[in-house]
Amino acid sequence: MAVMGQMCNFRAMFRSRYLLFVWLLLPVMAGWNRLQAQPYIIQGTIQNAGEEKIYLASYYGDQFTIVDSMESASGFFYFMLGEEVPAGIYRVLFATKENGVLNENRFVEFIFNRENFELVIRGGAEGPEPVFQNSLENEVYSAFMAYELEYESAIMALYDRLFRQDAGAPDSVTSARYDALQRDRNRFMDSLSARYPNLYAVRIMNAFRSPFTPGSMTHQERIDTLKISFFDHARIDDPALLYAPVYNFKLIDYLSLFKVDTLTLAEQEVEFITAVDQIMDHVSSEPELREFVVDFLMEGFEMLGMEQVQLHLADHYLDETCETDMAELVRERMEGYRLMAPGRTAPDFVVMDVEGSSHRLSMLERPYVLVIFWSSSCIHCRETLPELLEWYRNENDIGLEVVAISIDTSTVAFERYMDQLRPDWITAHDPLGWNGRIASQYDVYATPTMFLLDPYRKILARPGNFRQFLRAVRKLDPAGLGETVPRQ
Repeated sequence: MAVMGQMCNFRAMFRSRYLLFVWLLLPVMAGWNRLQAQPYIIQGTIQNAGEEKIYLASYYGDQFTIVDSMESASGFFYFMLGEEVPAGIYRVLFATKENGVLNENRFVEFIFNRENFELVIRGGAEGPEPVFQNSLENEVYSAFMAYELEYESAIMALYDRLFRQDAGAPDSVTSARYDALQRDRNRFMDSLSARYPNLYAVRIMNAFRSPFTPGSMTHQERIDTLKISFFDHARIDDPALLYAPVYNFKLIDYLSLFKVDTLTLAEQEVEFITAVDQIMDHVSSEPELREFVVDFLMEGFEMLGMEQVQLHLADHYLDETCETDMAELVRERMEGYRLMAPGRTAPDFVVMDVEGSSHRLSMLERPYVLVIFWSSSCIHCRETLPELLEWYRNENDIGLEVVAISIDTSTVAFERYMDQLRPDWITAHDPLGWNGRIASQYDVYATPTMFLLDPYRKILARPGNFRQFLRAVRKLDPAGLGETVPRQ
């Protein structure tokens, strides 16, 4: 608040009395603020818990991220979440020990929406099962999920029968049951929406509404109908649902309608371009949503090697979600990246690592090299690098060297992440980011970008993630590669 100038005596007296009044109330106000800022508590017990850390993870976009952890020897846990924590899907991750066997990477999911609640995590035939107490959100969400599992099982059984009958006259009884099942689902959703209109669980449920398709339709008629009306009852228009695995599943479901096994790659890309345009027509103008959808599609089609779909996204939608100059850079580099295909020779370069030593790619005395461009702000990089580092330290039996080049423009962000990761491969940092010399040479337009090279800098693979990297290195024969090989 700006300091006021000289005031009349009356105002000065009023102000002094007001300050005295505030001063007298400070202890009360402080207590009230503490009460208002009281965190929400999620607590529970894990049956047969192993003596391992228990983690809490939050969801955003298409990734879970660890946000808290605690030690527990008994299986009891609790986490405190403040008022500012968004409603969404969260996970408790843990290990169990049964019959002397430690089972790691166990988890249960739940909704947090500003409730205090308890849960007991029991072992079950299908995996851990949460039992909630004092949580309306999770009671409703559990009821919806249980209904949905039964519905999916029943509707698919009927659909299989109808699909087999497509060549002949449809079975009127099966068709009527198929129609009735869809109507029952809509009535179930309508009843929950009317009873609990403000629940986050209901927002998730309504995002999965689907068009009615009569059982009398043929398989192709159903596909054609869904292509047109898939988003009619559930547009991508709620930014709060980015904190739950909703829109990524909807996008994959919709794209699957356009997948045709008999098409060539070029023909399939044309189909997916049509799908992309339909999707973007049904995404609201909210920038966060459109950015998520464009990024999700760009990464997905990059992994599929569908460059024409990526170019279409860059030409028509990328300008909305990033600066125009950046969008133009992506378009230009996608063309160059396409030429950096397996079988081509990667450009040579000299890089200075974080220790101050220089390394020339062509002189590295290792049989294979992985060049990876990354950024600490990239979610997929933070997922890939630790997995890659563990493999590098414990499973690298082919003599592979890693040259990891950070394109962080923030030195502080780069150094903070390096303090966490502490890699022992060749690490370099180029604060010029996308405009850095080596990133430009390699036409890098996304992170992570990886190139697996042989002793002569020939590109063997361009893995998009750690799983693709593993598949690529498993094809390499380590026999006879014990000697150092100078690069050309």
